[in-house]
Amino acid sequence: MDANNNTASQNNNDNKRAEYYYLTPNAVKRLPNYQYNGADLSLLYKHVLSPLAGWCVDHLTPTWLAPNAITSIGLCWMISSYCVIWYFCPGMYEANTEMNSEYTVPSAIFLLNGCAMLIYQTLDNMDGKQARKTGSSSPLGLLFDHGCDALNSIFGSANWIAAMGVLPGSVNVLLGEASGSANVQNKSYLSELLGGDAMLATFIILSPMTAFFVSTWEQYFTGKLILPVFNGASEGLVMGASLSFISYVYGPMIWQQTTWTDGAIAFLGDNGIMAFSAMEGRVRNLDIVVLSSIIALVQELLGKVPFVIRSYGKEAMRTLIPHIVFIISTIVIITTDSTIFLRIPRTMCHLISGLFVEQTTQIMLDHMVEEKFSAIRWVMLPQVALAAAMAAGVAVPNEYVDVFFMAYTAVLWVYLALKLKTHVNEICDVLGIWCFDIVSPRPKSKRD
Repeated sequence: MDANNNTASQNNNDNKRAEYYYLTPNAVKRLPNYQYNGADLSLLYKHVLSPLAGWCVDHLTPTWLAPNAITSIGLCWMISSYCVIWYFCPGMYEANTEMNSEYTVPSAIFLLNGCAMLIYQTLDNMDGKQARKTGSSSPLGLLFDHGCDALNSIFGSANWIAAMGVLPGSVNVLLGEASGSANVQNKSYLSELLGGDAMLATFIILSPMTAFFVSTWEQYFTGKLILPVFNGASEGLVMGASLSFISYVYGPMIWQQTTWTDGAIAFLGDNGIMAFSAMEGRVRNLDIVVLSSIIALVQELLGKVPFVIRSYGKEAMRTLIPHIVFIISTIVIITTDSTIFLRIPRTMCHLISGLFVEQTTQIMLDHMVEEKFSAIRWVMLPQVALAAAMAAGVAVPNEYVDVFFMAYTAVLWVYLALKLKTHVNEICDVLGIWCFDIVSPRPKSKRD
């Protein structure tokens, strides 16, 4: 009789667990047992950023403040900065005085962005320490923090593009062939190599996203998130903030100049080395920034991808497919339609961000509950289909493309908001906690 009762009770619990929309019975079982395993090997983090965050938690943070609330406050700073820069630089290039002569963009917006990035970084480092201090660490906190970091990627990248006055398209479109031919953009080696500044802007956006996804992908297999001595979360954000401060002090046009490379070439020339003289006036300061980020990304990929593929084989390659398709389809669209970033720059940023956040948060959740990450991401289907049509030479009027992407982006973010909200609610229900409250007890779940 007792055995029958136990079996009935177990079946009843399984039925209740199946009531969740996203979380499977297996996820419900494994989620409470998840333990984070990670470390930041950055010397800057160890000696500066971590002690600063620890001091703020110990002396400035009340014990009733939820760690997820701290994360959200930091993200609000970045959202506010993004919106302010969006207002003054809707096309992201308006701080470039050669492209925009109608009004002057206030340099204070870049000071705001630099401060917002440092505040976000500090609060992002504080949330985990607050969780340990209050005994409120949970798998939800990790997923919430990771999701906010993924969302913040586009805010940082778009603001950097604006702070450097990058025109995400051909200068000839705005200034005409005659005036544009003399612009430094048309002389830039890197811009020529990448196929124009639209692709350069795309790399500024995609490079940190790819590094972020690959780190999460590695964690999915190894169970560990080990940030190297030099990483985006520590040194990368500090350098990004410094970029914004330089734009505030010296103006965004400093990035359009070639002073850094020209100075190095002059120094080498004075010492009898003339091999680089042909590069004089053809390598902008912003080119050095972008090239450095690409080199850092390549180093990150070479350090992680071969190791994971050797260790986990075809399964590792299968789970990389969604991100590879995401990158390729984005690049195909930008290269095929060279003016799309000029026509709907913010829509493209938000679409790229939405697709990235969807796959990154999903692979993180699948890691936490030890489930298989699906290589088929249905939300990418419209982008992939349009990219394939463009690559095949199908002529689609620009106005149709623009309306398609605006509608696609709106639907994507509505879906994503509902999905993430449901994820948070279900995880809170399973763990018996609130997302933004660590004081009030949560009523017993109706599913229990």
